[in-house]
Amino acid sequence: MIRGRLSLGRLWPLAAAVRPFASPVEPRRQFRAGRSRQRDFYQGFEKEMDLFRQRLKAALPGTDWNPWGISKDLPPEWADVVIVGGGIIGWSIAFWLKMREPHRNALRVVVVERDLQYTKASTVLSVGGIRQQFSLPENIRMSRFSAEFLRTVNDYLGVFNEPPIDIQFNPSGYLFLATEEGAAVLEENVQIQRMEGAEVSLLSPTQLKKTFPWVNTDGVALASYGLENEGWFDPWTLLNALRNKAMSMGVFQSVGEVTSFQCRSNEMVTADGEIVDFPRIMVANVPKLPTDIVMW
Repeated sequence: MIRGRLSLGRLWPLAAAVRPFASPVEPRRQFRAGRSRQRDFYQGFEKEMDLFRQRLKAALPGTDWNPWGISKDLPPEWADVVIVGGGIIGWSIAFWLKMREPHRNALRVVVVERDLQYTKASTVLSVGGIRQQFSLPENIRMSRFSAEFLRTVNDYLGVFNEPPIDIQFNPSGYLFLATEEGAAVLEENVQIQRMEGAEVSLLSPTQLKKTFPWVNTDGVALASYGLENEGWFDPWTLLNALRNKAMSMGVFQSVGEVTSFQCRSNEMVTADGEIVDFPRIMVANVPKLPTDIVMW
């Protein structure tokens, strides 16, 4: 559970108690001018870190918690946006939020994922297909933008001094078949797709057999075939590209499982004396959960 600004702040006094900082009133080493002595910064570093681990673990008796190594995945003390689920949709939301922020670090975004191996995530278990053939104009427009995004993925997700991204796109049109009963619907859908700019062809059974000799055309009255911007790609590569780019833009990654939400609102009083509440943004990307889990 993530609790706003005070969720992890209590760990810092503990670390300070283990190895306190010097007091401003304590005597300090005098400043030396003149020839400096070369020193190895890492000399004795591991020894000091082992000592730090022992002291911190001694402050938490009766636990197997490792105080070093997992702290990099802890969430910050507060966030403007918390995204639950670090799949391709979660990291895409994080990326576009940072792209749209008015200036750098205007939004503090945290992505929480419970399994960084993604063993059961739909992102990596999917084929990674993309098509233009939908019946709703909104879906067609989103898919056309996605195709352009994938075509120029390095312009969007390229990170300085990192190798170029190769999502291994394999162009191959989707083929839809319709019986006599569904032919009118298929033709209507193709008209909508063409109006939105998608390149889709209609094939008669004879044309279908000539183009794809291995297809059994018995009972087929009409077919549609995507001519461009359809095929499949590597979802794992795209997921890592989105994550790397978002983290380079300042997004925090946290390993854990979110069990509940606690929103703390900010109040604003208008000129008429009306109190207006502005809750913090909570973006949830959790499959098979109610849609009202998204709160603004």
